[in-house]
Parts: sequence; C-alpha cells; structure tokens
Amino acid sequence: MEDNFKQSEYLALKSLVLELKEMISLMIPQKASVSYLSETTGKSRQSIRQFLINNFEPEVDYWVDGGKMFASQKAVITILNRSSK
Repeated sequence: MEDNFKQSEYLALKSLVLELKEMISLMIPQKASVSYLSETTGKSRQSIRQFLINNFEPEVDYWVDGGKMFASQKAVITILNRSSK
C-alpha cells in the first residue's frame, strides 16, 4: 500500500515538474539577442556579451547571426536568474 502511495506521489511530482518545464519553455524565448537581455536586465550589452563569452560555450550557448549576438534559452535563463537577485 505504501509503495503505491510513493509511486503515485512520484508520478504527481514528475507531472508537475514537466508542466513547469513546459511553462518556462513558453515564457522564455528559445534564443534572445544581447540587446534584449541588456534591456531586460538593465546591464550593459558589453557586460552581457562578456558574461556569455566567459561562462558559456560558443556556437552552443551563444552565436553571432547577421552581426547580432544571440544566446540560447539555457544562457538566457541563467542571465535572467542572476539579474533578479
């Protein structure tokens, strides 16, 4: 009986985590420009750019497209998280 309860509790938590993951995915863009991150966080474009270069992998977490630098969703979440403190 206890095992069934633990299993159903686990499944309920797993479902909630997946739902949260989906909500975050919808709220945070798949990619964002350094300009957008600068406007959103209030930090300079140079500091955002330097943070990306120092802490993330090129062509995976950030890249240049058409002369603009973009960050992946993972990097965007990290930057937004750090700026909210």
